[in-house]
Amino acid sequence: MPDMPALGMGRFLPCSILSRHPYVLAAYERDFLNYVAAYEQALPQDQPVTLFIQLGWQCRKADAAAKLAQDFRAARERLPQISRVLVLANEPEEVTALSAQGMEVVLCHQNAFLDERRYPILPFLGKRYDAIYIARITPFKRHALLSQVESLRLIGDFSEKERSYAEETLRGLPQARWSRKCPSRLIMLPINQAHCGMCLSAEEGAMFVSAEYLLCGLPVVNTANIGGRDLVMPDFAVARVADEPAPVAAAVREWAAKAPPAADIRAATLAMMRPHREKLLALLHAAGVSDEVCGRYARRIPHKLGLRCGQSPWRNLTLGLPWPADMPAAR
Repeated sequence: MPDMPALGMGRFLPCSILSRHPYVLAAYERDFLNYVAAYEQALPQDQPVTLFIQLGWQCRKADAAAKLAQDFRAARERLPQISRVLVLANEPEEVTALSAQGMEVVLCHQNAFLDERRYPILPFLGKRYDAIYIARITPFKRHALLSQVESLRLIGDFSEKERSYAEETLRGLPQARWSRKCPSRLIMLPINQAHCGMCLSAEEGAMFVSAEYLLCGLPVVNTANIGGRDLVMPDFAVARVADEPAPVAAAVREWAAKAPPAADIRAATLAMMRPHREKLLALLHAAGVSDEVCGRYARRIPHKLGLRCGQSPWRNLTLGLPWPADMPAAR
């Protein structure tokens, strides 16, 4: 994880610093809540902190929204210096559900903060697979829906406790070429070798890879879902299908036979991302972040807001952002 100040004994604080003057942090909801004690030690005591929260899992269901609101109320009792918590929701239903629980929330989609330069269109690679699915091998990703796809590229790890499930799943997809991992800086290579990308979960978060496919110019096959990934998908590049192997495979064959121009898919996706990027800049400005810093973000917003993706010290310096050594740390 990037921008994580050391807290001694090998522990780290999962967050990204969006501004130090005033103090504005971004974090995923569970990353923050799981490290409340570390934040309590590390955050400045004499400076108000604004916290932007992204959602790693859907919060549109009433029970999920209520649990999140309850957890943040408890966290803020321990951290009075956090003057504001603003949730960046991935779908309108999350705005409704979390607002009903008294949280401050705006629609500002996480997939808009992908750095599109990481996902170029590479026509010289050629197409080797009908479809690609980049997803952890776990039940909610529903790999079994791919059983009738003829040519398939899979990339995704699994936990040790799910080993039996993963091995059984892979045995059921003998037509697939599977890799446990691919370096994030090289993920555009296998994506560009496929005719389309797969989005098969029924419930999760906004699924970054759904937009990674699109930025590389691939159309997608998409099942009905909650979590928000549909919000930045151009309609002409999406085949929405039933949760059955046959319609999934039929949609893959159609995209392999004829897909929209890759450049059109990428351009339309970027156009759908733009309003969310503009909203983030407006939120930062409203939070008191200087015009100079906002101007830097307008030119180059850090990939995934610097969360869970890794950044080099050089990258931070070019943005005028602090590196972990500049963060306050418990001694």
